[in-house]
Amino acid sequence: MNSNEPTYSSPTPNFPTTNRHSIISLVLGILTMLALCGGMVPIPFTGFICFPTTFILGLLALIYGAISLNTIRKSNEAGKVHAWAGILSGGLIFLCMLCMLIAIVSLFIFAPDSVQPIIEGYTL
Repeated sequence: MNSNEPTYSSPTPNFPTTNRHSIISLVLGILTMLALCGGMVPIPFTGFICFPTTFILGLLALIYGAISLNTIRKSNEAGKVHAWAGILSGGLIFLCMLCMLIAIVSLFIFAPDSVQPIIEGYTL
């Protein structure tokens, strides 16, 4: 090989690493949707398990998404789309569950007479 010949090397692109918290947020958002759908299945007692799980998973998706967006902004990592998908799916369902919980509690507080016939007439 002649010393005057140029050497060629293939450039390897440096892709930024994907933030792990954004992936966790996306997975938690998907699990939140699955838990909500599982709670709506007309099988007895699935709501008692799935609705609190939905509430917790939605809150965690919201928290992990916010943490990952902050980390992505500081360290210039990839994963903004994953984080926003987790925030939107988990956070929106979390807010819906929170509104539903507030509505049920306010029904018991402000209209207890209307709830009593529903509870007495309920059978499994």
